[in-house]
Amino acid sequence: MKKQILAVAVAGAFAVPAFAAADTSVTLFGQLQTQIVHHSGDSFENNGFRMHDAGGAGNAGDGANPNRIGVMVNHDLGNGLTALAKIEQNVTTTDGFNSGARDQYVGLDGNFGRVMAGRMTSPYATAGKDPLNATFMQARTAGGRLGPMGGFGNGSYLDRVLAYSNDFGPVSFTGAAILDNSDHSDTGYAMRLGFDAGPVEVYGAYQRADDHEQANAQFGNSIQVPGFVNDLADLAGVDIPSLEFSTASKVQTAKIGADWSTGPFRLVAEVEDYRIETDPTAMGESLGMESTESKGNTYFLSGTYTMGRNDFVLNLGHTNRDNAGNVDYAALGIKHNFSNRVMAYAGVSYSKDKAPADDVSNTAVGGGMRVSF
Repeated sequence: MKKQILAVAVAGAFAVPAFAAADTSVTLFGQLQTQIVHHSGDSFENNGFRMHDAGGAGNAGDGANPNRIGVMVNHDLGNGLTALAKIEQNVTTTDGFNSGARDQYVGLDGNFGRVMAGRMTSPYATAGKDPLNATFMQARTAGGRLGPMGGFGNGSYLDRVLAYSNDFGPVSFTGAAILDNSDHSDTGYAMRLGFDAGPVEVYGAYQRADDHEQANAQFGNSIQVPGFVNDLADLAGVDIPSLEFSTASKVQTAKIGADWSTGPFRLVAEVEDYRIETDPTAMGESLGMESTESKGNTYFLSGTYTMGRNDFVLNLGHTNRDNAGNVDYAALGIKHNFSNRVMAYAGVSYSKDKAPADDVSNTAVGGGMRVSF
């Protein structure tokens, strides 16, 4: 046993220089958070304490959380060029690494800017503008901002993205094409433009995906046929028709925001507009389905006061949904930074969904801890 341990140690000693070469840096990073929250409201049959990683008021789940583990590679190519690679995986305290991928891309960085290709967050996303993001008090899961939307909102990730970003003095720009492998003419696009004016950053973003395969997967209506059923059908020479009932013909989002800070104060304001259209397939038409349209606006306001290692945060939000009722959101929280790697938080979050059929309101009170490396 001792010989095996010694062999591993020696092998590790010889392996380290490969990662510490002058022209290459490899960074292992990660983050894990969990929280204990008392939920009460219309979304729960039994009110009470629950442990989960993120979620929100009325959502005692592990989704939309900050938990991750990944590797970042920077390789100096000389002449001001750097090759990049990033592999990042979701983690939860319940399912471990079985929660899906985050950033998975390669890129090239230089004086011309940065080009990246792979899976990544859309330039439209500004989830980090919420100081309570990825906690149970976050706005994007409670009607205060657009949610992840399968990568088309604030948070989450899109596949097959080709992105370019650069800073031009006080102006920053990021643009991306979201390729559609089934039909290149359905490629989506997204862009974000920011202007840094000292104490305030003003930014705007736009995103559109018409008939895009990833939009269809998120907003269309279909039934997934189990793989073994298709296998059996192939053996029998039978063709199973598509079980898609509707497809997303248009996904369009736009936002404008401002992030102002001075001394211990920070204020973030953001307005979003969204529009999602779906059309029935031939099968959907045979079932009497019709085209649908979902559109609306979100309004988000956040204020933070920092005192020592403590951040006091007040969030307010509102979603105006055409023909679907409105949503009101509020959260009050405190974050204590033990260090730049360890943070604890506590507070209360409230959400009221004024749906046409019936109002649904939920309250969450609790706290949690986040550790990064």
